[in-house]
Amino acid sequence: MSVLDILRMIFGGIFVLFVPGFCWSFLFFKRKSIDSIERIALSFGLSIALVPLTVFWLNWIFDMRITELSVVLTVCGLSVLAIILKNSKKSLPYITNIINKIKYKIFRKPDA
Repeated sequence: MSVLDILRMIFGGIFVLFVPGFCWSFLFFKRKSIDSIERIALSFGLSIALVPLTVFWLNWIFDMRITELSVVLTVCGLSVLAIILKNSKKSLPYITNIINKIKYKIFRKPDA
């Protein structure tokens, strides 16, 4: 085993087992609501849950082969999605208001 293989395993493990969960932990919890040890543990748990489920779901639904590239793209997509959702939380009440208006128009009972 060369040094590059060892570095690849270390950084790949961090990338797959930590980064997506870390991004999603900021979406679920405010910055100061949990301490750093809890956030790190939660990041590993979320990553272990999110990455395999997403990869297998993409394989099952879209018949996407599981390769290194597909896993890397899935991890990047999960992380970027969490960042986008976190940054768009400010506009969430506006979006929720629009969705509620649409639901009201669709599901309201007709006047007799």
